[in-house]
Amino acid sequence: MRNINFKSAFISFTTAFVIAFFMTTFSSCEKESPTLCTITVNDSSGQPVEGAKVILSKEGEISPQGSFSSVFQKKQTGANGQADFEFQYEAILDVIVEKIEGNDPPQTGQSVVRLLKNKIVFKTVVIN
Repeated sequence: MRNINFKSAFISFTTAFVIAFFMTTFSSCEKESPTLCTITVNDSSGQPVEGAKVILSKEGEISPQGSFSSVFQKKQTGANGQADFEFQYEAILDVIVEKIEGNDPPQTGQSVVRLLKNKIVFKTVVIN
């Protein structure tokens, strides 16, 4: 019968367990990509509109768990006519755009955008 060196066996088992633990814990934890949305605002001639207010929202949704949810983010477009948004979850959101210049009547536009988890979604809204 063979003698088993318990100290050596314990060290080998512990080392293998620690290696396996770290491999499964850290290798499977890839950071998820964010859920992003870029709204581009153009005027009726197709030119980008700077300084337009862009609102993404969904009010009054009831989740499958029965809770009331409210999503609301507001940003202004930059020189390229774009506003970038980041969300945690997928959603279907209303897009409301408004541009006010001086005493002129506001230029407005509306649309709907579907956010996809861990994806970048692009949407163009034309204002009149």
